[in-house]
Amino acid sequence: MFLIALALAAAEPPSPPPRPMRVEVTRDTISDDLTAIATLQDRGAKLTLTCEPDDYEGVRVVFTSQHWLAGSSFFTGERPLLYRFDEERPRRLIWVMRDRGARLAGRKRVTEFLRGLIVADRLLFRTRDIEDRPVDISFRIAGARPAVEQLLDACGERRIRRRLFGR
Repeated sequence: MFLIALALAAAEPPSPPPRPMRVEVTRDTISDDLTAIATLQDRGAKLTLTCEPDDYEGVRVVFTSQHWLAGSSFFTGERPLLYRFDEERPRRLIWVMRDRGARLAGRKRVTEFLRGLIVADRLLFRTRDIEDRPVDISFRIAGARPAVEQLLDACGERRIRRRLFGR
């Protein structure tokens, strides 16, 4: 029995490497409004960085899960969320939770998040689902640095770019 279990474990193929973060820049054909989106998908979860300089200032960070996530405040949906890059110290920030996703906004908070993202190999979020059970959502990170640079350039986000890359 042990040999069968060992053979089955050895037969499982390793998970494929993560796909690099990709960037899509579009301009609306009527209004000429710009939208830039950088997306990282891994094992059913999605991390999206978005900027629409004609509609709002700065960059938004959104992750989407396969789980229905619990919001905390009835009016705002805000909830503290833990996240961690690689083996760094976990950080707790307020995110806006909605359905299966969470959004981080605010130039300072987004800049700090991006600073960790561009150098990390792994990102882990810990939150709770609507039944108050802990949920971990993880991403293997590939190609984040060039994707973030491209996104910031497309959106004209010079302040964040200078803070992250020094140029």
